[in-house]
Amino acid sequence: MIFVCVGASEYPFDRLLKILDELCDEGIIDGADVVAQIGSTTYSPRNYKSFDLIARDDYQRYVDAADIIITHAGTGSVVPPLRQGKKIIIFPRLVKYREHLDNHQLELAETFTQQGYALCAQNIGELRKCLGNVEDFIPNQFVSNNTRLNELVIDYIRQW
Repeated sequence: MIFVCVGASEYPFDRLLKILDELCDEGIIDGADVVAQIGSTTYSPRNYKSFDLIARDDYQRYVDAADIIITHAGTGSVVPPLRQGKKIIIFPRLVKYREHLDNHQLELAETFTQQGYALCAQNIGELRKCLGNVEDFIPNQFVSNNTRLNELVIDYIRQW
């Protein structure tokens, strides 16, 4: 099963959800195997099951059952499945599409990818490639580096 998470942001993330529908149309993924938490999006997926938000325990059951997780780059959506050793494809929200206020998700996605914890895609071509490689991808065991991450966030905030 592929579990998709866009988080609880007030900003819609229609771009990812439309791409997933396109990949279902192309036969790259089977919509019957996809469940998505779509938050405050305005787009209604055509080919796969979706819901806005659910209770934490129900959400965790989807994460537990998933073989692959496709998620925005929110640390609360990335770190817990990493701790479980899940295969994750991060699809960061980008400011140029008005999906967030800034590109901090891109920076976080790059950090997780460089550490070998996850794969990352920013468009349909990259997501198609990640899905083709995810079966052979073996994520590094996640090691929390809260101190370093906190420093990165604090430095980023100070730059503003």
